[in-house]
Amino acid sequence: MFANPERAQGIDPKDAFARMLNELPWAHLHAYIQANAALHKMCTFGGHRLEPKKRQRLEKIIYREAEKNDFSEASCSGLFAAWYPVHEEPHTKLENYFHSDEYRDYRKEKELGEDDYVLSDEKFDEFFVIREQPAWRILLHFSPLKFTDAQADRILDESQGNTDLLDQIAEQSRELEQLRRRDAQFDAEQTRMQEQQQAANAEILELKKQLRNMRSERDAMQQKYDSAQAETRRLQQRLQDNESRLGTHQADLEENFKRDMTRLQNDYNRISEQLATWQSKYEEQRLLNRGLERDKIEADKAKALAETESARLSAEMERNSKFADLLLSRIDWPKAGAAMKMNPTLRRNFNSLVRKLNYEEDRSLTIEGTFTEFWEKLNKSEEELVRRVAQSNALEVMGGDLPAFWEQVSELFIDVQINLEARSFLLGFLQEIFFQTIEMGDLQMPVIPKNKRKK
Repeated sequence: MFANPERAQGIDPKDAFARMLNELPWAHLHAYIQANAALHKMCTFGGHRLEPKKRQRLEKIIYREAEKNDFSEASCSGLFAAWYPVHEEPHTKLENYFHSDEYRDYRKEKELGEDDYVLSDEKFDEFFVIREQPAWRILLHFSPLKFTDAQADRILDESQGNTDLLDQIAEQSRELEQLRRRDAQFDAEQTRMQEQQQAANAEILELKKQLRNMRSERDAMQQKYDSAQAETRRLQQRLQDNESRLGTHQADLEENFKRDMTRLQNDYNRISEQLATWQSKYEEQRLLNRGLERDKIEADKAKALAETESARLSAEMERNSKFADLLLSRIDWPKAGAAMKMNPTLRRNFNSLVRKLNYEEDRSLTIEGTFTEFWEKLNKSEEELVRRVAQSNALEVMGGDLPAFWEQVSELFIDVQINLEARSFLLGFLQEIFFQTIEMGDLQMPVIPKNKRKK
């Protein structure tokens, strides 16, 4: 079913599954049901408990669920995993072999994968035993072990077991004949021994009578001796117990006294060390507090100076941030736009990126936001293009549409090219305008005056 679907067709999955279920000990069956939440719910539905006496009902439920799934791998793999260790002989041989250096070398030689389990013909002949043929059929049908066609045919061969059985019957017949001959010899020997035993029994009876008399005398003497010995042992044991209790009590008193003295001395030493430590810490903390108070005064002064300097720098930064707008306000934009000689392509690129002219009352050019913000917006398309190209392997998979992704990248290339042309044009354009319309002396003034429009 798993690794040998073609060769396992000669095995009825129902019989194999039922045999595997029947051979499972109760402890393994109980653990298998506990590990399967859905199966456990069905088996305990209606207040039923998982008990050995209800095994027949549990087996019917498990068999019915596997039959519903047509004995699929998902429904049978768990039961196979619980059944496999039950057959100790094939389980031990296979597990030891598959975890050995020998199989690792064989797998490298045959270029097998980590999850491939294959037996060579020599190993199969070594492991396969006829009496375990039903277990090997279950391995053929349910296990991930891969068998060759010859190995599978040998597992499925019924006649092989019959031939071995006939050989065993013939061998047992020969052994039975030998046993019969030996039995006849034993009967003759037994008759002779019985005659000897009868003669010996009469002598034994007389000896037993004498022995009983001697035992009676011995028992009487032994009883007196045992009584004396018991009394002696009792007195000796009592003396030893008293001496032992006295010695133990004395040793306990001495040990308790030493332990209490050691504990009190340790407590005294520990408290003395802690007192000295806390006195030292107190002096250190007192000196540290004085230093912290001085540092706090200095920090407050530094904070006041820093706040004053921060306010001054903020005002200076606010004035400097308006410098670009002051420069742009000096430019006569309508006149500069009229003086530009742009071809249609450049005009289209320029109009697609530069902010639109505001044809209101004064027909002046306005910028949405600062010039720096506008310049950064032109740069964003380049950053986006570099990011998409660098992460193309991941982004094209995330999008799910490969042609659409690269079409967007192509359009982004065009946008970046237009932005580059626009920035190059703006740099040259601003350079020409600044040096044509602005005097260097004006830049030294705190506020740039607005350039008057020539009539």
